[in-house]
Amino acid sequence: MSKPGRLRPPKMAACHPSWRTNWRALGETLRWIAEQRAWRLARKTRPIWARPVAPDEVGREFQTADYVKEVAREGFWLCVGAAGEPWFQAREKIEAKYEADCEESKKFGFDAESRYYRKFKPKQSVRNWAAQVKGPGIEGFFIRPSYDPERPLYSPSGGYVVKDEIKDPYRDKPGDVWLVQQSLFESTYELSP
Repeated sequence: MSKPGRLRPPKMAACHPSWRTNWRALGETLRWIAEQRAWRLARKTRPIWARPVAPDEVGREFQTADYVKEVAREGFWLCVGAAGEPWFQAREKIEAKYEADCEESKKFGFDAESRYYRKFKPKQSVRNWAAQVKGPGIEGFFIRPSYDPERPLYSPSGGYVVKDEIKDPYRDKPGDVWLVQQSLFESTYELSP
């Protein structure tokens, strides 16, 4: 069993350029989840807005809710969650989990001008595995997302690691995990009984 304090990042980890190489515990988050048997089924309940990354945005950094800046890449879609937080996904991933709805001109805090976004509603059939990382001595934790593994995401204690539904969440080698801050998770997902 892991020591409770092992998931603590160094002070100012999210701001310091050397945090990626200095903090050994990046891979320990998933081990802690397995040791704690923390995976629970959940379902997304709130829609997202999304649009293709515009040519003038390729290479631009967007501040995520996970204390890191993600760089916009050609061919990806800029997604926006319930709190106005940006992240990137391939269109195929969006279509696998969401149903396309209306399109509207919107301007979020990071947009220089209004742009057309499509609303995507979560498919009722799609579920995810989610694990809340919290406990004695855990101040925060990191995960490496598949979008940009060189920029691990950070959450204070209480955040959720999320991945696609599979038969047994403890026997896979997740290729795609993401992070949802506690307040966002609690307002956009529901745990299955």
